[in-house]
Amino acid sequence: MPAAAQTTLLEIVNGVAQSVGHPKTTDVASSQDESILRIAYYANIACTELSYVTNWQWLDKQGEISIVADTPTQTEKAFDLPPDFHAFLDDTMWNRSTQLPAVGPINPQDWQWLIVRKAMITTRLMWRIRGKQLWIKSPPVNPQPFTFEYLSKYWAVDGDTGQPKDLMSKNTDYHLYPWQLPVLYTRAKWFENEGYDSTGAYSDFNRALQYEMGVDKAATALTLVPGAGYPYIDAVKNIPDTGYGFGG
Repeated sequence: MPAAAQTTLLEIVNGVAQSVGHPKTTDVASSQDESILRIAYYANIACTELSYVTNWQWLDKQGEISIVADTPTQTEKAFDLPPDFHAFLDDTMWNRSTQLPAVGPINPQDWQWLIVRKAMITTRLMWRIRGKQLWIKSPPVNPQPFTFEYLSKYWAVDGDTGQPKDLMSKNTDYHLYPWQLPVLYTRAKWFENEGYDSTGAYSDFNRALQYEMGVDKAATALTLVPGAGYPYIDAVKNIPDTGYGFGG
């Protein structure tokens, strides 16, 4: 994904510097100007905080983990999450083999009850997050795919390699947000942290933020018909053509 106008670290820093009357730089990384280095720091903080504001569609990724036990009677097992994992998107966890939704997150109290009572769950994948890993109760003997959508913590891209990352450190590194949001947010943080009145700068940023959140993705269509419920058993969505979920 190529960088657009005013999206690189160098362009953000120079855009903010120019707006506050500070000389621009040609190289952020090697600059000895403390003001330039502070703007670069504010830019990374601003972009990191933007990832917390809403579930941006460009940070929405799809993941799949093959779930399989080490031994037939294994009680629980941990699986590594994607390196860029930040958080699950609610109600996107499914067992692709059985076409049934995975059950979770199981709270610690219920999980310990299942462990101590040696409850062997064979019909559904039951899960929780612990120690930054995905834990599955009674993993199946035959591999089954645990599919999900998640938010990535990698909001930046290395300008040289094109690899995603969670920090802009070089002049050519760029972010994935609409170009004006990091510029306006970094500018507001500059005013705030440098001891100036930041009211106007935050007002400019918030107007842009509300607009971008509004057009980021389509809104959910709401229904006035009661009783739709969640399709745990639905002939179209999750009942397999054969086997009915009793394999492996």
